[in-house]
Amino acid sequence: MSWLNDFALGFRLAVGGGRTFRANLPRLVLTTIGIGLSVAMLLLLASTTKALGERSDRIAGREPATVDGPASLYLSSDVTPVGDRTLTIAWLEPVGPDAPVPPGLATIPQAGETVLSPALAERIAVDPLLQQRFPGRVVGAIAPDGLAGPDELFAYVGATGIRAANGGVAVTGFGADPAPDASSPQLIFLLIVGVVVLLIPMLVLLSAAGRIGGAERERRLSTLRLAGARRGQVHRIAAGESLAGALAGGALGVAIYLAVRGSAAGLEFEGITVFRPDFVPGWPLGVVVALLVPVLAIGPAWFGLRRLVVEPLAVLRNAKPERRRLWWRLVLIALGVVLLLPDKLLGVSSRTGSTLPFLLAGSTFLLIGVPAVMPWITDFVVRRIRGGSPAWQLAVRRLQLDSGTPNRVVAGVVVVLAGVITLQTMIGSAASDADRPRVTTGTGNLSVTDNAEAEAMLLLDGTPGLVGAYPIQRLAASPGTGRPVELLVAPCPVLEHLFGTSGCVDGAVYVVAGAGVQPGSTMRVDEVRFTVPADAATASPGTAGVAHGVGVAVTPSAASAQHLPDGGRMIELLLAPAEPGALDRIRAALGPLGWQATAYSEDEYYGRGNDFLTAVNGLLYTGGLLGLVIAAVSLLVLLAGQLSERRRAFAAMHASGVPLPVLGRSLLWQNAIPLAFGVVVAVAVAIGTGALLVRLLGADISLHVDAGFIGVTAATAVVLVCAVTGAALPALRAVTRVEALRSE
Repeated sequence: MSWLNDFALGFRLAVGGGRTFRANLPRLVLTTIGIGLSVAMLLLLASTTKALGERSDRIAGREPATVDGPASLYLSSDVTPVGDRTLTIAWLEPVGPDAPVPPGLATIPQAGETVLSPALAERIAVDPLLQQRFPGRVVGAIAPDGLAGPDELFAYVGATGIRAANGGVAVTGFGADPAPDASSPQLIFLLIVGVVVLLIPMLVLLSAAGRIGGAERERRLSTLRLAGARRGQVHRIAAGESLAGALAGGALGVAIYLAVRGSAAGLEFEGITVFRPDFVPGWPLGVVVALLVPVLAIGPAWFGLRRLVVEPLAVLRNAKPERRRLWWRLVLIALGVVLLLPDKLLGVSSRTGSTLPFLLAGSTFLLIGVPAVMPWITDFVVRRIRGGSPAWQLAVRRLQLDSGTPNRVVAGVVVVLAGVITLQTMIGSAASDADRPRVTTGTGNLSVTDNAEAEAMLLLDGTPGLVGAYPIQRLAASPGTGRPVELLVAPCPVLEHLFGTSGCVDGAVYVVAGAGVQPGSTMRVDEVRFTVPADAATASPGTAGVAHGVGVAVTPSAASAQHLPDGGRMIELLLAPAEPGALDRIRAALGPLGWQATAYSEDEYYGRGNDFLTAVNGLLYTGGLLGLVIAAVSLLVLLAGQLSERRRAFAAMHASGVPLPVLGRSLLWQNAIPLAFGVVVAVAVAIGTGALLVRLLGADISLHVDAGFIGVTAATAVVLVCAVTGAALPALRAVTRVEALRSE
């Protein structure tokens, strides 16, 4: 077990006292901070993933398993918005002693009884309109295992008549496969892409920390070789030194995670909340994070020794780096493109839930491909540069000899830039689709059972914000040629509101412009042949008419004259435009009818899709700022390492007459040249990745590239690199002193 002794010796050198500890302290501190932040972020991601998985499992556990035949339980449900939330009401009618009980309930509520989620009970206590929707007696609360999250508005209500009216579904149990949760896959995708964007700068920071005190460490390793240590032992001792930072960083990461866990578990994102006990990392992900801790610390240190030849009397480096290969860098990008074309190249369904793993893997490969391609492009270009000012020539010559360090300097900034532009392109495209002009209809629809229609009209009488409630019919019609259309049977006030008809009288028939129906044509409505009168007027389609696919609109007398079937009945609600809460008052008035009446309006959902996009934008800017801060820290550390490694070269040039401003400008050019290539690659890859992601979001969403945002973000990255480089220039004066030329 001699290798354990080697690791232990390295650990003692890192944490022991004396000159060795003082030389190692800056590297130990930075490694601890970098690993601590990385571990905390990975633990938060693992906890979020597990909490969302538990949430999805609970949603699946309460999904009803339905059958076409008889069952012992019948269920009718309704989902409506309540302010910024969504309210779900499930009416239950048990018809046998073996009726399945939904998760979260001890027993099925009887008729007139209600069981509420805790969040809904709190909201009802302060909302009189919401209270009117539940006239029954509250007999209990839904347990956490029956709720998606602690803030969910959910209610189970006992009911009767659902089976007799065929107004619901027959249920044999609970735990069927649910409909995909639309928000969770998007949230997981954004979280993991955000972690990739932040983790790569942290890896750069860890690599930079491993280079601090490099000269002192090299002398120490050379001394160990002189004392008889073999090359393999030297590598293990160096890894043991880094292990101290891994343990300290792991402890710091766990402490940070425990400190912010409570606040993170209580956050709400686009209406999604999780139970605090669920916000813990699952054991598989926890094991992965635990194994990553030594890898994050030892990996950069071990990798940094790959070109270091430690001999008993000297430490040598391979002066000429091997030629950079392009093929494996292009493989990363090609893999990313293939994974983002799962429907075209892999035959995977384009549904969000099915493509999520491909989205994550593809975007990760493309983001990693950005810093991978940068060094090759830099080498390819600088080898062909000739001439220029002295500062320019010094920078170019340094890049020709070794462009790895300058590329590492700007890699963190460039990855953050690529990730932020990718997410903004995807979000901006979805937002531009959501922001397309829509004209609200000022109407609502009321679905009501036949035996409750008269009672519903009485309950609605005098409701503030309701202009009128009119029975209508929506019937499917099949013209002889062309696509099927909808035939609307409605009184004149409804037709005037929807289509802007003037001079409407009972008995009138209208053909909606652009629907493909001609006056005098004949169409089939169920088993009835309906002939459009030759003198039928033409009505403007209007946004509401086009949205519902109406081709012909007739008044009740015209429908009776041609004996149209009595189907597709509902009540059209005309709402006052100055009463935004009219629909809430209508639902409150219809509370006594329970499952027999459902009021809804498309206007309620206009703009609600932007809530998710607004929340994502906030995370985007916050994460981008955090990533740039981490990148700036790693950039400053790497610059300090550069100056330390090249102190003798800088001192020699200054002693031979090269002015300090020239050396400073050469250092600035040395970082600016790779940055310019990196910005070009990052923007190109980000726009391409965004285009592939937008294609999978939906066929109706078009690519929207915000040139202003890209320009500002790229300029910020350039200014950041220049500012941090400028901040490091005062240290240049210290390393160019004559004492730096002295060697022992």
